[in-house]
Amino acid sequence: MAVQSLLDSNRYNASLMDNSPHPAEPSIWSDRAVQEACLMRYFVEELAPWFDSCDAGKHFALVMPDRAVQCPALLYAVYSAAARHLGRWQSTGTRPVAFAGRHLPNLGDGMALNYQSLCISHLMSADDTEIHNVDLLAASVILRFYEEFDGTTAALAGVDGKTHLRGTQVFLNAQGHAALRCGGLQLAAFWVGIRQEFHKAFLEQRVAELDLSCCGGSVYRQLDSTDDPTWANRVVLHCVDVLRYCYGEEGQTRSQYEELCAYNQQWQARTPSTFDPLYCRPPNTAKGEIFPVLWYLDDCIVTGIQHWHLARLLLAVFDPTVPRLGPGRKAAIARREAEVKHHVFSLCGIAISNKTAPALVSACMGVSMCGDRMTDRREQEALFDILLKTEQIHGLTTTHAQNSLRAAWEWGTTVSQVPSFNPNI
Repeated sequence: MAVQSLLDSNRYNASLMDNSPHPAEPSIWSDRAVQEACLMRYFVEELAPWFDSCDAGKHFALVMPDRAVQCPALLYAVYSAAARHLGRWQSTGTRPVAFAGRHLPNLGDGMALNYQSLCISHLMSADDTEIHNVDLLAASVILRFYEEFDGTTAALAGVDGKTHLRGTQVFLNAQGHAALRCGGLQLAAFWVGIRQEFHKAFLEQRVAELDLSCCGGSVYRQLDSTDDPTWANRVVLHCVDVLRYCYGEEGQTRSQYEELCAYNQQWQARTPSTFDPLYCRPPNTAKGEIFPVLWYLDDCIVTGIQHWHLARLLLAVFDPTVPRLGPGRKAAIARREAEVKHHVFSLCGIAISNKTAPALVSACMGVSMCGDRMTDRREQEALFDILLKTEQIHGLTTTHAQNSLRAAWEWGTTVSQVPSFNPNI
């Protein structure tokens, strides 16, 4: 579907090009519509950090845009994600969306779904040989961006909620070995897909539906010295293993649990000093603070530490050593609940203390699944505010989690009974 150019009136004139220090050929975007040029720029500036958080090469920001010019599925995936995020983030209902000083009156969920449909059409028309196409893998993980966080996306698109999951699975399972061997955008997209599937499986309380045999014997299964992104990806893979223990059909054994706990402890002990907080302090309860302050140096470190906490959270909840009967049961349960609270509050503290794009979403995962365990009203309101922050800052829907926690905490539903977003928490 061709899009008529709106940039003809904005092309450089000859005099401007003559005076330019680098009078190169016209930009590859010069014949694109203003809206689509804005969407690509928005993706690179605002959304690529979500995908590049564990990629030192920043392939989604630096490599993907050029490849998208030659791959319609990848291009429309970018437009769909950017259109939905920009439209949702600026949603006011009274004025058109704007970006980079330009009004985009046609931008909204309808346009985002149009781009999404075009992307899906190109993905579905690909023949079997293109299952190894790197650009289609990248397109599939971008397309899944909103399905990961927004439960309304599948319904709005009129598709099965697992459609993108199945598509991503096909590409991930086919390209795993090549990704580990070749690196680049393929490896970056591979790890994005694994993180997405872990997040989805965590919230749906199931195993991650991926074949990760390609990682066996790789650097990601070891604990030797390596770079920070590899350390972060190691603990993401560990999270997938923990889910398999928690929800797998083969049953749970004490030895499996102990092995997972040992790996978790060794990962924490062997990570380099870069994974230590740059600054940390407990919450100042006198000032009403609930969460600790934890500063980290880099996005991949934030991602790694938060996934370590998510793994610890699961291991605490599924601890088989908690006695089912006897006088020690009550104390053991109290220790478990204290550990759960520690990891949830740490997730939230990290999210507030760092500007890493996915950090609030990782915090929301802990809040939505374990927030019902908190009984103190002030703690509940602080956790609820994490959900509100995620909507306000990132435009990602947390309505389902909000409603579930209101019910669990037996809050009223009137406006006066529900806390508003507090930018200072």
